[in-house]
Amino acid sequence: MNRVFPDLRYAFRQLRRSPGFFSAAVLTLALGLGASSAIFCLMDGMWLHPLRIPHPGELVRIFATTQQDPEGTFTYTEFQTLEARTTALKTTVALGRRGSLMPRSDGTAALLLTNVVSSNFFEGLGVKPMLGRVFTSADTATLRTHPGVLLGYAFWQREFAGDPRVVGRQIFLMRGEHIRNAVDILGVLPPTFREIDNGLDRDLWMPAETWAAVAHPDELTSREFRWFNVLGRLAPGATVQQLNQQVAATARALESADPKSNHGRGARAISDFAYRMDRAGTGGLLLFAIVGSVVFLGTVNLAQLLFARAIGRAPEVALRLSLGARRWVVARQLIVENLVLGVLGLAAGLALAASIAMVLPRLLVMEPAMLVQVGSGRMSFNLDWRVFFFAASLSLITMLLLALVPLSQVARTELLPVLHSSSATRTEGRKPLLRRAAIWLQIAVSFALLVSTGALVRSFLNTREQSIGLTRDQVLLAWTQEPDAPTRDEVVQRMKALPGVNHVAYAIRAPLSLSEGGITVKALLPSHAELREPVEIKYNAVSPGFLDLIGTRVVKGRGFMAEDDKSGPPVVLISQAMARKYWPNQDPIGQVVRLIGFSDGAMRDLDAHVAGVAEDAPINQIGEISEPYLYIPFHYSQMGEITFALETGQNAMSLAQPARQVLIHENPLLDPMMVTSLPELIRYSAGTYQMMAELVTVLGFIGLALTVVGLYGFLAFRVARRRREIGIRMALGASREATAWLVLRETARLAIAGLLLGVALSFGAARLEQSMLFGVHPLDAFSIAGSFFVLLVAVSAAAWIPARRAASIEPMQALRTE
Repeated sequence: MNRVFPDLRYAFRQLRRSPGFFSAAVLTLALGLGASSAIFCLMDGMWLHPLRIPHPGELVRIFATTQQDPEGTFTYTEFQTLEARTTALKTTVALGRRGSLMPRSDGTAALLLTNVVSSNFFEGLGVKPMLGRVFTSADTATLRTHPGVLLGYAFWQREFAGDPRVVGRQIFLMRGEHIRNAVDILGVLPPTFREIDNGLDRDLWMPAETWAAVAHPDELTSREFRWFNVLGRLAPGATVQQLNQQVAATARALESADPKSNHGRGARAISDFAYRMDRAGTGGLLLFAIVGSVVFLGTVNLAQLLFARAIGRAPEVALRLSLGARRWVVARQLIVENLVLGVLGLAAGLALAASIAMVLPRLLVMEPAMLVQVGSGRMSFNLDWRVFFFAASLSLITMLLLALVPLSQVARTELLPVLHSSSATRTEGRKPLLRRAAIWLQIAVSFALLVSTGALVRSFLNTREQSIGLTRDQVLLAWTQEPDAPTRDEVVQRMKALPGVNHVAYAIRAPLSLSEGGITVKALLPSHAELREPVEIKYNAVSPGFLDLIGTRVVKGRGFMAEDDKSGPPVVLISQAMARKYWPNQDPIGQVVRLIGFSDGAMRDLDAHVAGVAEDAPINQIGEISEPYLYIPFHYSQMGEITFALETGQNAMSLAQPARQVLIHENPLLDPMMVTSLPELIRYSAGTYQMMAELVTVLGFIGLALTVVGLYGFLAFRVARRRREIGIRMALGASREATAWLVLRETARLAIAGLLLGVALSFGAARLEQSMLFGVHPLDAFSIAGSFFVLLVAVSAAAWIPARRAASIEPMQALRTE
């Protein structure tokens, strides 16, 4: 320690003598560390941060699997079977997402986002309440007769103003129009635990037994109603591989016990960490790759600065070594200087990251403008110990790599040539090719970043402009409980009478309406004898005119007519994806689709004929892979909910209050659970494309700036080192223009080599970002041409000042330089 303090004092003294080098080095480090730390903070907040529970590394997730869905859910009885059979888990819990209606004093009802969980959920995960207590497995027997719930922190703040005396009170939850059930408030959850997935939040947490008492008891016993996620903690010594064997065996046993309900259904387990990495997916990998590129560019720049400084200090180092200083002592002092730069760069980088983290929420596309807020979850980005550890590790690795520069300087064995050489004649070192290669890589990486930026920006613009199977016109959407048919028809007529409304239609749900995967129906296809078991197909029940109103065209056959929604023969519409999959070489019109569980009035499954083919349209988000989809007449709907769609020529949200008043006037319980517009849903669905375009654009231009600075520094250094040579050339008759072209030609050679390498890197980047693009090829010609032009301008700007400086050298002064 006594040796370190003198090295530190000497390091600070040396850095004070070179304020230009010091400022440039710290700024370069801060840019790289700040950008990378901010992106890690973003990814951690959105995907990677584990649940705030004790020992999160023990957590695993179990999914049901089918050919259509590798991350399916379970019935409650299936969860209980898994709990009994999986000895690799010391605790198994279940969670299902639902909604509860809480009556207001004005006769309307508020939708509360509710998590229905197994009674052992909180004790199994180790979650402690902020107020009151949590329910436990010991309460199972009493929760049906004495229903209780826990309040989410945000809901407690919003509805009860953070009143600490809320524990023990009762709230009422509705079932139907007339049944109201009182439930006790057992406690309030802490603000750190809001959901099992980042960015989500829930108002109520309800044990399954209470849900059975106050809502739908058959939902816990039904063999078909699968809506529970299953999680667990690994038992001591158990592995995910062992758990996978057990859950697969359990799935086979369930299939043997009930082949009709479980045919083709398997199960798999995955660690919570792997699950979160999957959620980050290609987008997270792409962001990490781009951040890594920016860090690389900053590291190369800093290496160039350190190399130039090493050349300038070579006589000092050589003199100290020749006077008997030990090489390790000199190397240690130089490494301490690097570490000082690293610490200062880390501090500046974290300050920059903190500033960026404050802006990050603005980069996220906010949820649709809603009259009633549903599904909201405030995303937070905090510079906690995880971000600090990431930044500190990156800083340490960077500085250890850059320590190779002073170490190579101290390792020099021939000291006499260095002592004899003057500042004017000292060479660049023994490895000039290495410095050129670094510039080639900088240009290559910068070019690949610009190409990726161009493709992602065009992809985002396509989500705003290209046809997606939905209209971008003003359409208001109001989601509420389904009324009886006379009331529904009266609501439609009153909505049509509103000023500015052109057309009104309805469906179960609107596209992109945050429905968590869509509704599925089991269907048999008699034309495919090989499909002996029903297949699950997503569907929507719609009124005549709904598809026209939302802009989904019927490309073959016909759409629904009024008689189809009343007494006509059963018909369905199918998507183009369904036609391609099941009738690729046949005419799908007239084919039969047997809908299991839908009755035609004769106590049998519904045989419906295909009347038309609708164009593919997004179900959950823009850019998803098109899949088979069904549209059925609305009168077959069994969901108990409805979404009214109002087409208008004005701002759709200006009709939100009038439409709500129409619904409340008919029945206060029809107060909509969500009111938004189709353009808002489209904008929100394209949020990932917008966020990626914004982030990559910023990072791409940071990378370009670092490349320009690096190239400028290299060329300026080259001109300074060749000052005497240039003076001789000019003394022998070389013109100033020819001297400037000497620098420009060298720049052109560097740029060409870098661009050739950049094209190769762009091919690699294209494979990575392909799944992130919408309507544009990763190697888009426009993006490549634009990137080439931007880089050409940037390289020319970097070369201009060194070229002018070379041309302005006075030959006699250069020749007299010692």
